[in-house]
Amino acid sequence: MASTSTRPAAHEQTPLLRDHRAQEDVTTAQPPRESGSSSGSATRTQQQQQQRHHQQGDVPFPPYRILLPILFVIWVPVFAAALDSTIVAVLVSSIASSFGASERSSWLGTSYLLSVCCFAPIYGRLCDILGRRISMLLGLTFFTVGTLGCGLAGSMNALIAFRALAGAGGGGLTVVTSTVMSDVIPLRSRGLMQGLTNIIFGLGSGLGGPIGGLANDKLGWRAAFNLQVPILCLALLTSFLVDFDKHRHSVNMSLATTAADADQLQQLSPSLAFKLRQIDFLGSFFLVLSVGSTLFALSSLSAEDRTLKDMQVWLALVLGSLGSVAFIFVEHRIASKPILPLRLLTQRTAASVSLTNFALAISSFGLLYNYPLYFQAVKLQSASQAGLHQMPYSVSLSISSVLAGLYMRWRGVYWMYNLLNAALMVVGSGIIAAFTPSTPEWITWVAIAPLGFGTCGVLTCTLIALINSVSRSDIAVATGISYLFRTSGQVVGVAVSGAILQSVLANELKRRIRGPHSAQIIDAIRHQSSIIPTLEPEIREQAREAYMIALRSAFVFILGATVVVLLGSFAIEDVPLPEHSSKGTDSSQDEELGASQEQRRDDAGR
Repeated sequence: MASTSTRPAAHEQTPLLRDHRAQEDVTTAQPPRESGSSSGSATRTQQQQQQRHHQQGDVPFPPYRILLPILFVIWVPVFAAALDSTIVAVLVSSIASSFGASERSSWLGTSYLLSVCCFAPIYGRLCDILGRRISMLLGLTFFTVGTLGCGLAGSMNALIAFRALAGAGGGGLTVVTSTVMSDVIPLRSRGLMQGLTNIIFGLGSGLGGPIGGLANDKLGWRAAFNLQVPILCLALLTSFLVDFDKHRHSVNMSLATTAADADQLQQLSPSLAFKLRQIDFLGSFFLVLSVGSTLFALSSLSAEDRTLKDMQVWLALVLGSLGSVAFIFVEHRIASKPILPLRLLTQRTAASVSLTNFALAISSFGLLYNYPLYFQAVKLQSASQAGLHQMPYSVSLSISSVLAGLYMRWRGVYWMYNLLNAALMVVGSGIIAAFTPSTPEWITWVAIAPLGFGTCGVLTCTLIALINSVSRSDIAVATGISYLFRTSGQVVGVAVSGAILQSVLANELKRRIRGPHSAQIIDAIRHQSSIIPTLEPEIREQAREAYMIALRSAFVFILGATVVVLLGSFAIEDVPLPEHSSKGTDSSQDEELGASQEQRRDDAGR
């Protein structure tokens, strides 16, 4: 006997688009399987997730005449951001020398990273309110002006400020490009496209060092910044010409269930003034205050060699704590469109992915900043030789990302593959933590490869898992949250591992090196590892042993972070990815129509 249901009466807040499959699901749904076992519970959870996918659907794979221009437009800023990151790393010494401000040189990277961390989640909400294209143009404008300002800066303080401005744009580029790809690419192919994007990023990172070094040697460090401006102007032009939102709207139109739905989508469009009123400015302010102050305190521990007893560090931590409380209150009680919906962090997969990405960023950046030091301070190799030992990491990153995408496209699942990659991270970091001054050279080349392979595999799988766990209307915000935890982890990884290294190193050196001028020798060894080969043999051996003990402490901290990655990966739900189909109503339709209805009520109230 067919079941019947009574449709509720319509009222002013009833969505204009009804999910016509909702009634079909009532009549066709199978009775729930009654079982007290954990497998029965898992089956019910999977069925619920699959039903959500059926109602939500997935975007169809676009024609290549649409896909290729969009990929070109988003890959140009990805390449530019990657190029910038390694160019600046090469220029730090030259910039610091030209301004006579070596003690502040670390803030060239820290200011950028802090800014990226603060603004990345804000762009996630801006993508929904202002649209993808305006958000991309906004991020590119900040990035371009900041980069140009770096090339023209007349002081170290001005340069650091312009790096922060560039970071305000760079944080948006990562979020917007990822969101646009999620709009265009079906989930089963999303991982593969992310792998190709990572190759573009790797290409930019690889070219940044040589280009920056050549420009610095031939034309000066300012030219290295100015040469990036034409590439960024190209990115601005192409982003202006290609309308991401038009394609997104056309997908919504194609998914509309009736002609009336399509007409409503065509006619209703919230005004710019209404969109601006939806921006959570108060929440954005407290987010920047809380995250910026906390990470500033952590960065000061390593970048400026401060301690927890320092008043500046304590004030920053207190300000960050107060800002966090205010931010949570605003997001929970005040904001109508919160930039960080707390409900997402109560979902199992979203919370697990956030924890995993945070710990992964700690381990990867902590390793990248400390691994070369092992070869310079312990093995007494040159900086170029130390840099070459990171090549296996870069190569394994590119290979892993593509393989992860191919696996998810083939099997349509990700949990087991992600877990295996997390286990590889633990194995690689465990081998590195066991390094000694006499570790064979071949092991030092091989040990970092599993860590690189696992890192990129986990990054790709967790991104797809996060997108797969939220509704399409939450993809942009969820992506912003993901990058918030990633960039926070990067700063924490560098700051905490650096603080551990310096603390242990200082104690070991004081215990080993005594006598006249010992304080000056210890200070020089701590802040300039390149002088170790020039020391007297006895002091040189003492310095090598002290560095080995300090580095092992930092590596053990990194190992602990990879264990957290593994544990967090267990908690991620393994929900099959939807097929390449266009079933169901895209929830972003309801978002567009809901915004228009809300604007009507808002205008009527005034």
